[in-house]
Amino acid sequence: MPAKELRADTVWRMMDGRLFHLEFQTQRESALYRFLSYDTRLATQHQAPIRTVVLYHAGVTQAPDHIDLGVIHYQIENVYLTQLDGDAALGMVAQHLAAHAWEPPDRLRLALALCMHTDDRRALFGQTLALLPQVPPDERDLVTAAIMALAEPRLTDDELDQLIKELTKVSKILERVQKVGRLEGREEGREEGRLEGRLEGRLEGRLEEKHLVAKALLAAGDSMEKIMAVTGLTRAEVEALKAH
Repeated sequence: MPAKELRADTVWRMMDGRLFHLEFQTQRESALYRFLSYDTRLATQHQAPIRTVVLYHAGVTQAPDHIDLGVIHYQIENVYLTQLDGDAALGMVAQHLAAHAWEPPDRLRLALALCMHTDDRRALFGQTLALLPQVPPDERDLVTAAIMALAEPRLTDDELDQLIKELTKVSKILERVQKVGRLEGREEGREEGRLEGRLEGRLEGRLEEKHLVAKALLAAGDSMEKIMAVTGLTRAEVEALKAH
C-alpha cells in the first residue's frame, strides 16, 4: 500500500483484510505517539484492523510497546534482531541453497543475520560472504538491496568494504551504482566513484548509500513502492532523486 503518503515505513493489506504496518528502527523509540498517529490515519482511511510491528536493529534491546490513554489502549509488537540467532538464520539459508530449495524468507535471513546475535561475528560475516555467490541469480539484486538497506548500520568500515567488493561480483545493481558513482565523482572533481575503497568515498554515510541504491533501482525501472520498501526513503526523497 502507498504507506509513504501517511509517512509510515511500509504497510500491506493482508488477504484477510487486515493491515500490516511494519516500521524499521535503528534507534529506540522512546514514545509511541508517532506510530499511533500513523495507525490512526490508517484506521480512519481504511477502517480495518491493524497489526503494527517495529523491527529494531543496531543493538536496540528494549523499547515501549504500548500506550494506555484511558479510552484508548494502543499495543504494538517489537522485534529485537540482536536477540535472534544469526548463526541459525545463516545455517537455514545454507541448507536451502545446498538443497536447491531457496525460499523468499531466505532473502531477509541473509540480509539480517549480521544484525542478529552471534558468538563469533567474524565467522558469521565470513559465512555471509561465502553464501552470496550461491544465491539464485534472479534473487541477487533483491538480496543486495536488502543487505545494503538493513545490515549496513551494524557493519564496520572494513566489513562494508569487503561486503561491497563481494556484492559487486554477484549483483547487477551495484554495477549501476558504480556508474552513478563515477558520474557524480566527475561532477565534483573527485576520482571516479568506483566501488573499491567503500565506493571511493561515494557511499559516505548511510543516507548516501540509500540514495545510490534507490538510483540504481530507478535505473532498473523498479516501482516507487518497491524502492521505498527496500531503502526506507520517503516518497518525496525518491521522487527528488528521480527528477534529478
